[in-house]
Amino acid sequence: MFRRVLVAAVVLLALLAGATSRASSTTISPCKRVSQPTWSPDGQQIAYYGTRWPAPHRMSLNILQALCTMNADGTNAQPVRYTVCSEHCPDPPYPNVWLQSGILFMRGGDIFRIVPGSKPQGLARADTIGFVTNPTGTRIASQKYYDSCVTCAAPVTTFDAQSGAVVGRAGGTKFDNADPSLSPDGTKVAFARYSSHGPSKAYGVWTASTNGSHLRQLEKVGRQPLWSSTGGEIAYVVPAKSGWPVTLRVVSAGGGKSRALLRDVATVFGWSPDGKSIAFETSKDKLAVVDVATRKVHSLLQLHFAPTAVWSPDSSELLVNTVPKTQKCWSTWRVPANGSAPTKISSCTG
Repeated sequence: MFRRVLVAAVVLLALLAGATSRASSTTISPCKRVSQPTWSPDGQQIAYYGTRWPAPHRMSLNILQALCTMNADGTNAQPVRYTVCSEHCPDPPYPNVWLQSGILFMRGGDIFRIVPGSKPQGLARADTIGFVTNPTGTRIASQKYYDSCVTCAAPVTTFDAQSGAVVGRAGGTKFDNADPSLSPDGTKVAFARYSSHGPSKAYGVWTASTNGSHLRQLEKVGRQPLWSSTGGEIAYVVPAKSGWPVTLRVVSAGGGKSRALLRDVATVFGWSPDGKSIAFETSKDKLAVVDVATRKVHSLLQLHFAPTAVWSPDSSELLVNTVPKTQKCWSTWRVPANGSAPTKISSCTG
């Protein structure tokens, strides 16, 4: 009798194990579709906002989602613990940057940090629409978010990336101070200024110490400044009077005469960590990089809807997210900056 019970128990356990195995193999992953990918500090992993795919018929914040990580070759995609959500979800946890101290992401206008395996922690109550860090990851600069207010103005706020404490505010409250970019050491910030009254009038590119002192106009005409990774120069764009074409220019961070790098720029993605090149999207929807010293351009990859591109820590390649015309969701590519063939590492075809 005991043997019969034992055999039955073994059979039941085997059936349960098989059912569990079948269930796990059909489990819907929150990491199938890749959005806003960013590199780990060592370039060996990628963090991104993931959602299930195929998507439900009605897209909403109730779609299965998570902050996800995967290896740099696209393997081992998995959700970060404590970030999976499928119902009544808050704002998506878009990762902004992966620092040595953890992954920083924005949710509900505030900045959070999470170390994979630990619970996310609120870092700074920023009320922001976006933030940036300096290359060494010691400072965070944010731009104020306005809810249904077209005449509001606020300074750029800089936080300590470790403690979340406010370092300072720059630009004052008479203008809308936007598009911040930090110097490599985090002691200075560049930003664009706009009128807060009626139609937005641009007042050029400005710099200041992150504590708010030493405010000065760097360029009378320009926007979207980007401080070089080595600190010596600041890139910015200048739209034509008709709005197109857009010219990418570079000026010394200390001021002086600027120089044009190229025209017909659609989007500027950023300086390479070694400070030698700038990645951008051309007016013909192609990813390209320009050598700042020689102005030589390498065309790399055809882009489509809402592309993003992030330099690898060693400046050798870019992590690119784009939607090919033949698909309905993003494909993720590793694209060598020297023009070698790109490698697709993730795609949710549909």
